[in-house]
Amino acid sequence: MRIYVAGPVADTVTVQKVQDAVLAAGHELTLDWSADVSFAEGFAGQIDRSARMAKEELDAVIAADAVLVVASQHDGRGMFVELGVALARASRGDLDHVVLIGEIHHESVFYFHPLVQRVPTVEDWFAQLH
Repeated sequence: MRIYVAGPVADTVTVQKVQDAVLAAGHELTLDWSADVSFAEGFAGQIDRSARMAKEELDAVIAADAVLVVASQHDGRGMFVELGVALARASRGDLDHVVLIGEIHHESVFYFHPLVQRVPTVEDWFAQLH
């Protein structure tokens, strides 16, 4: 399965742990955006790079068979755009798996959308797939 993992830039450690579990389970990542977040607060200062990243990330959500969103103690911004794209795809029947992983600290009404599956860990989601 091709999987995209969204989450707060401030919590790339948790995002990377989820990505590692995805790969260890034999799945593929559509994009590892967490590999370079060195300019995460300077998007306006690097317009071309930011535009390229925004396109790559949305293309990766569109290419995914599953979108996993990491709930975190850290606030996120871009992850909510990615969740929105995933929900739009799921609403059209183009995506079967929109999954929120972890304990909710910063509520969003969209975390409770009927098409979002909420699980404590990525391993719990994997167990439900079989």
